[in-house]
Amino acid sequence: MPLPRFQNLEEDKQNAILAAAASEFADHGFGAASFNRIIKRAGVSKGAMYYYFADKDDLFRTVLDVATARWMAEVGEPFEADCPRAFWDACEALYARSLRFMLRDPLNASLCLSISRARARLEGHPALLQQQELMVAWTRALFVQGRKVGAIRADAPDDLLVEAAIAVMDAGDRWLAKRWDDFGEADVDPTAKLMIGMFRRLGGVDA
Repeated sequence: MPLPRFQNLEEDKQNAILAAAASEFADHGFGAASFNRIIKRAGVSKGAMYYYFADKDDLFRTVLDVATARWMAEVGEPFEADCPRAFWDACEALYARSLRFMLRDPLNASLCLSISRARARLEGHPALLQQQELMVAWTRALFVQGRKVGAIRADAPDDLLVEAAIAVMDAGDRWLAKRWDDFGEADVDPTAKLMIGMFRRLGGVDA
């Protein structure tokens, strides 16, 4: 957890530090990221940074926690639907909302990309594993809603479908990360349709 002095900083100063850290972790991963480069990017002194975070590990955990919390606040809890079509339409809308959340603020994008690139590097940091557990639980809850309305296939175990769905989403995240610099509003809806279409073919009743 960040130290109290970080939590007492003005929001724009907190965001500047988080953005610098997220960019560094996204570019280099946790292992190769440099605490000194983050300090330089953030424009703070080394002494001040150690008043905010105990070490690089503490900062990495904070970046992941903030990214996850902001994403969850934006997309909300798994929704309820009354029929398969409504379920899949809502999934598309949710994915599009997630993309717009990233487009709206470069900090949001940096935070989210830092997670997807860290997972792509197969970094086994405990904070990443914890974040993955949260996403598994969220996806499982989404599948429960889909099953209630007959949108999710019943001929495969839940844990297999959840793992497969997350693998598809991780692949989509990596694909997006490579193209993010050129990604814009016009790409949001087609990308949401593409990704949820893949998800639907994998786990939907018409798969």
